[in-house]
Amino acid sequence: MNPSLGRLSHNKKLMARTAAAMYGGATLDAAIEGLIPGDPAFSVAPAIAAAAIVTLLLLYGHRLPRPAMALLGPLGVVLIAAALATTPGAGDGAVLYMWPVLWSTFFFGRRGAVGILAFIAAAHLFVLLEVPPVSSFAARWVDVMVSTTVVAIVVLTLVRYNDRLLETLEGEARTDALTGLLNRRGFDERASLELARSRREDGCLAVASFDLDFFKRINDEWGHEVGDRVLARTAEVLRDEAREIDVVARFGGEEFVVLLPGADAVEAQGFAERVRATLAAGGPSRLPTARASAGIRAARAPESIEELLRGADSALYAAKRAGRDRAMVFERAEHAGGASMLAF
Repeated sequence: MNPSLGRLSHNKKLMARTAAAMYGGATLDAAIEGLIPGDPAFSVAPAIAAAAIVTLLLLYGHRLPRPAMALLGPLGVVLIAAALATTPGAGDGAVLYMWPVLWSTFFFGRRGAVGILAFIAAAHLFVLLEVPPVSSFAARWVDVMVSTTVVAIVVLTLVRYNDRLLETLEGEARTDALTGLLNRRGFDERASLELARSRREDGCLAVASFDLDFFKRINDEWGHEVGDRVLARTAEVLRDEAREIDVVARFGGEEFVVLLPGADAVEAQGFAERVRATLAAGGPSRLPTARASAGIRAARAPESIEELLRGADSALYAAKRAGRDRAMVFERAEHAGGASMLAF
């Protein structure tokens, strides 16, 4: 089952309320038909049972476990079949089978669809065997099965399309539109996983923060379109130099951050220098050369990602103050209680 459909199927309140609406609709339908003059008489037992189920669902539906919820579709089919079997004439009540098909397929996916269709096939066959021969012919069974199968296929298709759309939107919410890198939200989600892993394994974790030097000049002299291309080029360099396990993100403007699982300060500094060297070597023609300052902070099993980010930012600001176009590593003094910056 797809992720978004799974979330819906576990919302028992939604399941209970929609099932109550389904059974309530059947009860209302029976009440209206009973008031229409000249309509054939029919058993009211299925309608009474449906009304009782509505009451139970409204009161206790949210407490029902998921397996019990799954029985609501087949139970609806049983009541529909009972109503059809006790109503004289061919009638068109079989259209009510659509309701449990919609409900079961939406909340239980392909398995729900296959299960409810199999149940309808058996239940409607029983109906045709119970009604008088004049009302029982194979085409009625075929009509019901073809119609309900089409409904199930349409619902599955729409749910799958909706899932893909939601996944796309969720991905866009975590991705920077200009560079294709993760944004701050996407970075935080990935970083929390890497933090937990480093603490669990007592491993190193490093952050390298990059800021393009004098980027405003590029925008002013070359225009924002070229500035955007420089940012995209920077993102490309970061991706190329990063490992598959590294988390590369754009935090906004000309600021980029890379999380390096398992890397110590020396390894992170080496990565930063490779990035800086590639940028300084120039990119595609007609693009101005971009230079960057970098700040690095590494720790073993750090307390938080914020600790690493603050240290990397401090080192980055120190690199800016020292003249830019350089990388600096933040190192906390173990005995003096202070901090030092090492330039490379």
